[in-house]
Amino acid sequence: MTIYALSTSPGAAGLAVIRLSGPRALEALVTLSNRKNFIPNKLTKCNFTHPDTNNLLDSGLAVFFEGPKSFTGEDVVELHIHGGHINTSIILSALSKIKYLRTADQGEFTKRAFINNKVDLTEIEALGDLINSQTEKQHEQALFHMSGSLSKLYFSWRKKLIEITALIEAELDFADEDLPSDISKNVNSKINFLISDMQSHIDESNQGEILREGFKIAIIGEPNVGKSSLINHLAKRDVAIVSDIAGTTRDAIEVNLNIAGFPVIITDTAGLRDSTDKIEKLGIDIALTKIKESNLVIEIFTNPKKIKLKDNYISVLNKVDLLNKEIKQDDLNVIPISVTENVGIDQLINVIEEQVKNYFPKISQTIPTHARYKISVSKIIESLNRAIKIDLLNNTELVVEELRSGIYEIGRLTGTVDVEEYLEVIFKEFCIGK
Repeated sequence: MTIYALSTSPGAAGLAVIRLSGPRALEALVTLSNRKNFIPNKLTKCNFTHPDTNNLLDSGLAVFFEGPKSFTGEDVVELHIHGGHINTSIILSALSKIKYLRTADQGEFTKRAFINNKVDLTEIEALGDLINSQTEKQHEQALFHMSGSLSKLYFSWRKKLIEITALIEAELDFADEDLPSDISKNVNSKINFLISDMQSHIDESNQGEILREGFKIAIIGEPNVGKSSLINHLAKRDVAIVSDIAGTTRDAIEVNLNIAGFPVIITDTAGLRDSTDKIEKLGIDIALTKIKESNLVIEIFTNPKKIKLKDNYISVLNKVDLLNKEIKQDDLNVIPISVTENVGIDQLINVIEEQVKNYFPKISQTIPTHARYKISVSKIIESLNRAIKIDLLNNTELVVEELRSGIYEIGRLTGTVDVEEYLEVIFKEFCIGK
């Protein structure tokens, strides 16, 4: 069947794009435009008419991408029409009148590209990451993965494992002869090199997940030290209630920010103090949990005598405009600020920015950004570790079996084998027109 769907966001817009993919895509374009001889990859001005009444529906542009040189690997057509709910609905309704066409399911265009070997699973997930990226670093990393950086790495491992397996199996062909005494050393050396390479890869997974999900910062302190005021100031909008009444914040309030191109999640927490209020105590428990989950903690004080410096914390003295004497940062080893007077905020942001950058000293193009990458590569390492512990000369078949297990797991990573359980999970995150 040929599928079709709106590929741009619905609603009022200057332009909307409707995509078709399948064996009848060009035929549908001819029917809708009443013209023939579309040159592949060239935009053509068209009047789109209803297939039954021939009434004019809209005027715009159309382009035909001939398979397999298209995104899906099939014949693909794009209709570039005027945006707006009614206009797009009318064109979509007209397409529904054409035989052998149906509306696409979520992610079905990308799924067809996968089935037709135009992209692998890592590139598909990178496409989803690109669509959902909110910062420059997320966008940059998604583009790297879309270009095949992960695929090339994983397939290079696969190639090396196949070469090692072939080396061993070549020796098996001469089972009536003794295996060379140095083959075991040679094979184990190659396997150990792969294990080291794979371990370095998954060691980056924590950075990768944080780059994808967000660097977490918790703002903590006693009640009324200005935590909510600070997060409102950083967010440039009122996200938390500011009040002189202690215990106002009962839950964790999160704000997503873009700091130096990195995704950062800053959390305003309940004031830390002894309390008999059950609801407030729940909020304090949540605050303590957020501290454990955070990559960085900002602790705010208003009384210089209560300041306690801690490792991996940023200590902030707020409301310095109300103190009787001038506070010097060098004296206290803290950042003096006044949220209400906008004093020291830029300095605080600079410190946060440096902390975030230091967490990502170097980001490789192959950094694993999805948990399943770490899980699969860990399984491959387990197989290889078992392989080098087996006596190759006496149990050659067992070593080969472990190597084949690693090769199979790489196939699951890239989607070349047995990945049905991943497909529905991945593609349901895509919009209908993708």
